[in-house]
Amino acid sequence: MPHTPAADPALGRSAAGLFGEPICAKEIRTNPTNVLDRVKARLAASHAALVKHFPTDDPHLYVDFLAQLGEPLDNYGAGSDSAAYRLHPKINVVRCRPGGARVQEAGGPLTAHSGRAFAKQRPAYTAMLMARAGWPGAPGRAGESTAVRWADAVARHRELFPATAERDLALLIDTPIRITAKYVDSELSDLPLLYPLPDSTGPDDLGARFSLVIRDQLPGMGLGAQLTTDYLAALERFAQAANDPAIRYLHLLQQGQLLILDNNRFGHGRLPLPATGPDGTNPRELWSATVA
Repeated sequence: MPHTPAADPALGRSAAGLFGEPICAKEIRTNPTNVLDRVKARLAASHAALVKHFPTDDPHLYVDFLAQLGEPLDNYGAGSDSAAYRLHPKINVVRCRPGGARVQEAGGPLTAHSGRAFAKQRPAYTAMLMARAGWPGAPGRAGESTAVRWADAVARHRELFPATAERDLALLIDTPIRITAKYVDSELSDLPLLYPLPDSTGPDDLGARFSLVIRDQLPGMGLGAQLTTDYLAALERFAQAANDPAIRYLHLLQQGQLLILDNNRFGHGRLPLPATGPDGTNPRELWSATVA
């Protein structure tokens, strides 16, 4: 039986409180409307949905299902020759590939980040289907998926750093930034890291576009030396809050489980996993997509 990663509060919170009972997709081919209606209702209620028993033998079925939620966006590596982008124009395949060019291919952790953080067209949803679960691992080292509400991260930032929080958040809300990515021909965003949402439910209910490469790119954004220094310090404090186990949800995705998150309100990530072993490379395979 797979372990329950959130049994240890040092790792995170149980995702059951966020997703509720997983939505069964066994009838996705015969009665897709029933599955879709339940997913839409869950997204409307909690901005997150977990589906089980979704077929992993047909990428077109996956994309067609996501198309009922909006417009599946082209994977942003379409101009590269990486095998990660060959399965389907709308799918980014995440496999273990030690020594590969992409950070997602290594076995290390991925901190909370946003789908297509660079893009002016902000995706409404990020979707992740576990096509092949791969090797098991010990709790905290099994590649558990993480999810964090940015609103919780903002509140946690205030709790952890009361002396600097208001100044930090003002910088992250008021400073336009431009994040770039390879092989991208879509228009880049100049939104700040934290931005207002049209349907916000309170002052902390903000959108975010956190990129795994933002720290590397920040010095080249033309903010000036002092602002760059101040901004980076604020960014690090916010990242610490966002990745605090006290507020993040954990779930170990099983084969056929599909996680859909509101890409404005949630960051997603991953705990470390065994990428290699005596039998070679972990066969874990996840199909990631974004929906506008």
